[in-house]
Amino acid sequence: MTPQAKRSGDQGVAGDAPAQVTEWAVQALCKAGQLSIVGVYPPADTVFPIGSAMNKNLTIKMGNCNHRRYYATLIDLVLSGTLDPVAILTNVEPVQNVIQAYEAFDKREPGWIKVALSSMSQAAE
Repeated sequence: MTPQAKRSGDQGVAGDAPAQVTEWAVQALCKAGQLSIVGVYPPADTVFPIGSAMNKNLTIKMGNCNHRRYYATLIDLVLSGTLDPVAILTNVEPVQNVIQAYEAFDKREPGWIKVALSSMSQAAE
């Protein structure tokens, strides 16, 4: 059971995802739990459920992911065939359909989890 997403019509409200995910994360933790936030948040993002986190006595650790550290290893795994990044794709759409693809993803239509955009010739293959 997840809280209701903030919506505008049948789509999510742009920019609410960082605030929404931190709210859900704090709600999901037990008292004295630890919240780790790894990723990239917009510098202007100022919403965080500090009161709820304080009342649960949470430990919070956060920072940007050092993704460049992993490039060489990931590329080697893909080249060796150990890792197939295409296996996680649920949709491949031509770049011309980017708006429609994003709208389907944003509406959380079934099957829209990880989408690749391709040139028209690649999408037809």
